[in-house]
Amino acid sequence: MIIDAHVHLTRPGFVRSRFLGNNSRMAASLYNRAHKSNIKPEDYVEMVRKRVDPDGSKQIAYMNDVGIDKAVIFQVDWAYGVTGEPRMTNRQQNKLLADYAKEHPGRFIPLCAIDPRRPDALEQATEAIEEWGMKGFKLMPAAGFKPSDRLCYPLYEKCAEWGVPILFHSGGLEFNWELSSPNFIATAAEDFPEVKMIMAHAGLESWEQCRLACAALPNCYMDLSIRQLDYKINPHKFYDWLRDMIDWAGAHKILFATDAPLPTFYLPTKDWIEVFRNPQTNIKFTKEEMDMILGGAAQAVFNC
Repeated sequence: MIIDAHVHLTRPGFVRSRFLGNNSRMAASLYNRAHKSNIKPEDYVEMVRKRVDPDGSKQIAYMNDVGIDKAVIFQVDWAYGVTGEPRMTNRQQNKLLADYAKEHPGRFIPLCAIDPRRPDALEQATEAIEEWGMKGFKLMPAAGFKPSDRLCYPLYEKCAEWGVPILFHSGGLEFNWELSSPNFIATAAEDFPEVKMIMAHAGLESWEQCRLACAALPNCYMDLSIRQLDYKINPHKFYDWLRDMIDWAGAHKILFATDAPLPTFYLPTKDWIEVFRNPQTNIKFTKEEMDMILGGAAQAVFNC
């Protein structure tokens, strides 16, 4: 079983153009670092536009091609705190993904993206879980809030009641990324030990904070999305880092993930899967550890 624990479905009207523009400079720079190329930010934006998947058919074909059994899907609620509503509202986007998952039974685990500062956040959350059958939440602290802010706690209380997990963006460099510190997520996890909380991207530059939280708190997990870049730049250092994360936190705390479609520009997903299925390194990993990362951990977190 292979589960991709971090997938964005790119549909027309999901984000505003200026959001892509704001991200393009850093994204192009990372692409150039991975491929020793020299593309411009506007070139990167054009690459992104070509990945738009109007009816979701590209996603299914891609999963079938690379051998992914299930994917955790969501969008991002930038609208309330950063960009303003795009053509398709946040509620409409969540409903679309909930319906898409129902159209393909057993293939998708849909999460509701919500900014907990929205006046109707609990109403949207309740509708998503109780009426549409969504399986948890994706929160983007960089939109303007800390995961440890008390304004988030009513949502966490409902997550405890529903028994559903939360995936947080963690780490980063632009916007208000300092709000996405793993330390703030760990504080929330301490206050709500019954709610499973996942730190996306293993905290990026703050991976040591993520490592400690996942080792110390039973309800803290990490996903490996965007870490394709680490592997692409230096495979040996990546495996050394992964061995360290497993030794500290345990393979059951680590979820295979891509952040598709964008980080697949750094490393094709077939190759990313092989990094775990067939590790080319002298560093020792067991098959049980790699199977846990590729799917077992996500099965436990998402109860699927």
